[in-house]
Amino acid sequence: MRAILLSIVIVMLVPCVLAFGLPNEVSYDIDARLDAETHAITGEAALTFTNRTGGPLDQIVFHLYPNAFKRGSDTFYQRELQQKAGVEDLDEIYADPSDDAFMTIHSVADRTQSLGYQIDGTLMTVDLAAPLPNDTQIELTIDFTYNLMEIPSEGQYAGNFAQRSGHRNGVYTITLWYPKVAVFDDEGWHAQPYSYIGEFYGDFGDYIVSLNVPSEMTVGATGRRQGQVVEVGDKNRKTLTYRASNVHDFAWAASERYKRRELTTDDGVTVQALALDGADLAEQARDALVYFAETYGPYAYETLVAADVTAGGGMEYPGIIMIGFGSVREIVHEVGHQWWYGAVGNNEYDEAWLDEALTTYSDERFRIEQRGLSASGTRSSFRFREPGTPVLTEASEFASLNRYFESVYTKGSGVLWMLEGWLGRATFDEVLQTYYDRFRFRNVTTADFIATVEDVTGREMDEFFDHWLRTTDTLDVYVDGVRTRASSEGTYRYEIAVGRQGRSIAPVTVRAIDQDGQSQDHLWENDADRATIEVTLDAPLSEVIVDPAQKLLETDRRNNAWDASQRQTTVSPIWVGVLALVAMLPVARWGWSRLNSG
Repeated sequence: MRAILLSIVIVMLVPCVLAFGLPNEVSYDIDARLDAETHAITGEAALTFTNRTGGPLDQIVFHLYPNAFKRGSDTFYQRELQQKAGVEDLDEIYADPSDDAFMTIHSVADRTQSLGYQIDGTLMTVDLAAPLPNDTQIELTIDFTYNLMEIPSEGQYAGNFAQRSGHRNGVYTITLWYPKVAVFDDEGWHAQPYSYIGEFYGDFGDYIVSLNVPSEMTVGATGRRQGQVVEVGDKNRKTLTYRASNVHDFAWAASERYKRRELTTDDGVTVQALALDGADLAEQARDALVYFAETYGPYAYETLVAADVTAGGGMEYPGIIMIGFGSVREIVHEVGHQWWYGAVGNNEYDEAWLDEALTTYSDERFRIEQRGLSASGTRSSFRFREPGTPVLTEASEFASLNRYFESVYTKGSGVLWMLEGWLGRATFDEVLQTYYDRFRFRNVTTADFIATVEDVTGREMDEFFDHWLRTTDTLDVYVDGVRTRASSEGTYRYEIAVGRQGRSIAPVTVRAIDQDGQSQDHLWENDADRATIEVTLDAPLSEVIVDPAQKLLETDRRNNAWDASQRQTTVSPIWVGVLALVAMLPVARWGWSRLNSG
């Protein structure tokens, strides 16, 4: 093992205080060898861990993610798969009936001695020989073997079995493959087991990784490749070395089937595509990267790898994305994650909306603006239906994967589209640019995002986010009627009545359009059940539209418009029921008389 890289994580000075203290500093120096016959990785991980918890540590907790798939282990993942995905026979997750996946730990040691450890499913707790004081570092070495599993064809889609690592048809997707330090923050160790629903949480750090693979394999990985060496005495193998800084994970893909293609952006970023079918993977990834860099801020790394995979596709890792099917939506979404997840990190298990909602909003915006698709057919939240579980719910608390998607991806992105519609595109872009600049290479919380919105806009935002992220309250706004007022020469005055049903709130635009096609927009703060908006026009009123951009998360948009043919009689939904009862009175009276005469 080479000398251990001692990382120094520079803490960015920002005007906003995080919900927890300084992150722990961690660096990894990993030597690994892939055996394509046994489908196993043997490795030695030397890591340097600096305690920034504010107090001494007796233990360090690690994730051993591959153990989730070990046969007969009754892991949290396997129980969730049966309960929430309806997989009764767990043999379905293995392509080969004799296959298995797991990680074996051979030894753990500090510089002077072996250390004890306990393994519980996908978690390992290492007992330190002596308490590690705050602001002190320790160097550990862990020898391990990772037995990869062959993924069944159903596992090509990450959502089916949540199998993000393995091999199939000669393509290796290597993720979650080394002992990884868990995050310690103000809640203690985040020791969540590998889950069927939800993703991950890691500290940013530095990596030097040497990968020994068969010489015919093409490899793509997190970070920049530093060199390639043919193994002495065995020309059938080679060693590739990668270096990455300020990343919170390291992933790679390898296959003899890959066709490599590289493009370079005007900013000097190398986009490398590892394709299986010769499709325009490189162009699609580059276009998305350039768009997001121009919209949010510079891409955080020097290289981006986009790799076609045959197992667990459609997943993001720092500097590398895994692509299962190659649709524009899939590629753009995973590239977007390089901003929201990659550079700006978060606890994806507790607050998944911070990366998934922002990325969904981003990929939808790209496809609308850059590919000319319609908003109605692209925005997943356009035809909103309340999913029934708050956005800010821990992943394991969702009843199903569909409910998780509906809340985190669909409703979460809809909240952002709604916010953009309220603030305007320029201000909302300033919010996201400020957020990215402040928290690049940091883990954030929802409080950090809200604080950034408030700083940029000067508005108090807690009530808005509380309604939309922490409750399942709904909203329906409508035009309640139009009244003509006395007009002066050459002008026309009107009172537009608007109303709201539901407990949620969101400021909304009310647009008045005259017969000449000229329009006026008025912002209704939506802080009461009813309001009256006065407008003065140069021509008679032709139409009124509430939420003309259709960005509100509404339960019903059919009552959002009024036009002159209605002759000032748009009726409140509340009155519809009253009028119906009144209309029924003669019928009821007739029926009662008939009953009594019988």
